[in-house]
Amino acid sequence: MAAVFIRKILVLPLLVLGLSLVSLGAASAKRVDEQSQRASIALVAKGSAAADRGDLPEAQRLFETAIVANPANAAAFTGLGTVHEARDQKNLARKYYRIALSIDPSHAPALSRLAHLELDAGNRTAAEEGLRKLRAFCAACGETQELARALGLGAANNATTPANP
Repeated sequence: MAAVFIRKILVLPLLVLGLSLVSLGAASAKRVDEQSQRASIALVAKGSAAADRGDLPEAQRLFETAIVANPANAAAFTGLGTVHEARDQKNLARKYYRIALSIDPSHAPALSRLAHLELDAGNRTAAEEGLRKLRAFCAACGETQELARALGLGAANNATTPANP
């Protein structure tokens, strides 16, 4: 009987210790997450700089590494899309822009680049839908104004987009 009582008494401290270790592990995992996010953001910046220099293989490597560090980084997928677009691999570019938008539907660079690809492919309706979304998320963004000009709608018409002018 005494042995059962002692086991019951020992269970409580062990349970408290176990819960403490779990919460400590969760805090540690969160720190790793934050580190991964910061690393991913830094890699995207380096990838963008490499793309600006025209070093597309290096830009691709950096964007892919940023995705590994944080698979929820929409900017990394958009960067990868721009690399493929620069290589004239438009289907791959579309794929990565769509992934970016599945992560963040308001990501203006992905919305804009995808709409430009649609416009270049002759799909004006899809490009206008992209403009409508851009205007809803960020009417004053440069991407919004640029796409409106590309569609021949001008920057002044921020309220509506004609179906097919």
